[in-house]
Amino acid sequence: MLKRLFRLKWKDINFLIRRRKYIPTKYFWFFYYNQYPNLKFNQISINIPLKYSKKAVYRVSLKRQLIGYIQQNDLSNKMINWKYYKIFVTLNKKNISDLKSQIEKFDKRGGNHYILEQFKDSLLKFSKKVWN
Repeated sequence: MLKRLFRLKWKDINFLIRRRKYIPTKYFWFFYYNQYPNLKFNQISINIPLKYSKKAVYRVSLKRQLIGYIQQNDLSNKMINWKYYKIFVTLNKKNISDLKSQIEKFDKRGGNHYILEQFKDSLLKFSKKVWN
């Protein structure tokens, strides 16, 4: 789990969603806003909607996997295109059924690897679009 300092608060998440400044990718949506000038780190939060799975076990395991990737690559402290951001990541609700069908083709470990690869690609697209 990310440290409290690197996570968004509920009021920040509401602000980002109301602001409607987001970048959609195939499986993920990235809501973002520039970080305050006195904070020299990214704040990141992830939401896995109930539509992905009714069982909390699956949603929490996916969230832990994505947070683990963020921690391994130290994305909370790295600048994205020379700026820091508040970032809220959620699954694209329109493509959840497609994601589930792709995961079912693999065993558990292969499905986790597939989701991580999609998340890496989505982060790369996010950083490129923020740059423009």
